[in-house]
Amino acid sequence: MEQDKRRGFFEAAYLGDNQFWRYLLVLLLVFVGYFIGQIPLLLAIGYQTTTGVIDTDALQQFQETADMGVLGLDYNLGLFLLLLAFAVGLVFLCLGVQFVHRRSWKTMVNYAGRFNFSKIFYGFALWLFLAFLAEVPFLIMHSDSYEFQFEPVRFFILLIIALSILPLQTTMEEFFFRGWLMQGFGLVFGARIFPLLVSSLLFGLVHMANPEVANYGLVNMMIYYIMAGLFLGLITILDDSLDLALGVHFATNFYAAVFVTYEHAALKTWSLFKYTEELNVGAMNIAFFVLALVFILLASKKYNWDFNIVFQKVVKPKDDDVV
Repeated sequence: MEQDKRRGFFEAAYLGDNQFWRYLLVLLLVFVGYFIGQIPLLLAIGYQTTTGVIDTDALQQFQETADMGVLGLDYNLGLFLLLLAFAVGLVFLCLGVQFVHRRSWKTMVNYAGRFNFSKIFYGFALWLFLAFLAEVPFLIMHSDSYEFQFEPVRFFILLIIALSILPLQTTMEEFFFRGWLMQGFGLVFGARIFPLLVSSLLFGLVHMANPEVANYGLVNMMIYYIMAGLFLGLITILDDSLDLALGVHFATNFYAAVFVTYEHAALKTWSLFKYTEELNVGAMNIAFFVLALVFILLASKKYNWDFNIVFQKVVKPKDDDVV
């Protein structure tokens, strides 16, 4: 395909207005939306403080661990309040793309502005299966390290939250980093590889505030976060759409929220299992790298990917009503 005829993921940015001030305004809108979404959590913290349920030490501990339990909040309620900020931020991001950039918010997914739900499900199902496959040997060899904590009512509520609101959180991150930012950087660099690297680095830096960083080390966790960003960005470029990344990211957080959590996890939930030993981040990074390669191999065969696209330039399509 001639590059000036391509109408793919990156070229979707040309469908809208892309002056620098528009990106600043949309970024501001996202921050405003995220803050508005945090108001219920802030009110809950304020109530717990004024009623004497928690003190300043508990607030300090919460800032360090993001553990809703230290605030005297049930994990399900805490998870709901935490995810609410991402849900509102997602709405503001979509409004920004729609009315500030003046293009359909769905073009953050692909040029056609259409979701491919079969691809989203494929990404979700395959990555969830690979995660299970990687967990089974540890579960067999170190069964004493897994605490079964199933409580029917709490788990059912968790499942509702995980199926309804959790995908809004992962979609927000995908739309923001792989959709809006990576498409925007494609205009700046005129290439695909550099937006992939920059957006992945930013994805890692944003996650520096996660409690895992303080407990497992900055370098180890940055390797994981940046590697995850590279993987999600790469499959987006190869597939010329965000669909697979939406499914994979949701599967990652769904697995962590519903099936196995651990002591210093960013999302503390009433999952089926809790891993009680110290997390081996080095082994986790190796496992993630292997699983990512397997996923790319299987998806590339299914969707006939052309790996050369990663190094192609981003060119404004000709004979099209783009601005």
